[in-house]
Amino acid sequence: MRPDIYELLASQQASSTTVTQLNTATKATYIDRSNVEFWAGMITVGRMMRESRTNTGGLPIPETSAIDVLSIADGATEKFGDTLGDTEIYLVHNVDLDNCSVGYFDDTNVSPITPNGDGQIQLPLYVTKLTYLIFSNASGSAQTPSLTYSKVSL
Repeated sequence: MRPDIYELLASQQASSTTVTQLNTATKATYIDRSNVEFWAGMITVGRMMRESRTNTGGLPIPETSAIDVLSIADGATEKFGDTLGDTEIYLVHNVDLDNCSVGYFDDTNVSPITPNGDGQIQLPLYVTKLTYLIFSNASGSAQTPSLTYSKVSL
């Protein structure tokens, strides 16, 4: 007899359960009558995760919006989003670069975000613990870039 989804995930809190864990569990199953109960459990857990971590339609979660102003010395960098939880996702609504450059960073590689002809960057941006933002200042003086964001997943 195969374990059900609850037995597979019983040793952890729902807040630390990941979509990757659910996907791994489903890869080992066939879609047949004997697995109907297993799949019902998967659907229930998957829906619980979606409902408890996101707002309707992926909209910003009420009371999670904020504005951050970063103080960056000349020649320095500042990170935004590197301390998020494993399942948190931020939606960045607005960025004022204040003479700084910005890119996605994953602790190893930088993917620059290039402003358009008006000096604005393409929005929205999504920030996770694995791909967060890094601001760099090479302007010759201290700068204070700012950004407005909301959580879209807890």
